[in-house]
Amino acid sequence: MGKTKQYCYAICLIISIAINILFSINLYIGRGWLLEKKLENSCHSVLSWTEKAAAEAEAVAAISCSGHGRAYVDGLTYEGQPVCECFDCYGGTDCSELSPGCSADADSGDPVFLEPFWMQHATDSAVVISGWHRMSYRYADYTTMSKELENYIRKLHSLVGNAVTEGRYLVFGIGSTQLLNAAVYALSSQNSSSPSNVLASIPFYPVTNLMSKKML
Repeated sequence: MGKTKQYCYAICLIISIAINILFSINLYIGRGWLLEKKLENSCHSVLSWTEKAAAEAEAVAAISCSGHGRAYVDGLTYEGQPVCECFDCYGGTDCSELSPGCSADADSGDPVFLEPFWMQHATDSAVVISGWHRMSYRYADYTTMSKELENYIRKLHSLVGNAVTEGRYLVFGIGSTQLLNAAVYALSSQNSSSPSNVLASIPFYPVTNLMSKKML
């Protein structure tokens, strides 16, 4: 009789522990899941044109181009559907055909080599912009450059430690060609009869040599 009671107590204790564990899981994990679900449903109820735009962007980004090309929302289309735009030396509908005798052109750079990094950070780097976003030529502070972007650039250089930005101006340009052009013009002497010297260590951007000859 005594052993039977002990077994009953042991079974009750195990059941009690199991119930408490299930209750704790439901309390902490279930609540988080419920909040996440509510947030998801809230977003779905609020989103309108952005939901369609995001779905279209993801559908186009998922088009396979054999890793040698890419389809774009604003790119080439065939019968109304986006098609692959192949990288150099590749062709075909899915960019899988290597062009024979194609040589690599090392005369200039192409940021496409950074693509894998941004694909790994797709969620963090995704941007949805309305068609009427900042249509004015200037910002509210009467400048033509984003103050927020300028702050982030200065913060980035400060963290990396590769440039001193305090007390300096920032010049924005579309790629390094415009920035090099502006730098050569700004640093060249206006009153000297002899040309200024421009030093570029190897390997340097070939356009630097061309611009320097024309600007100085």
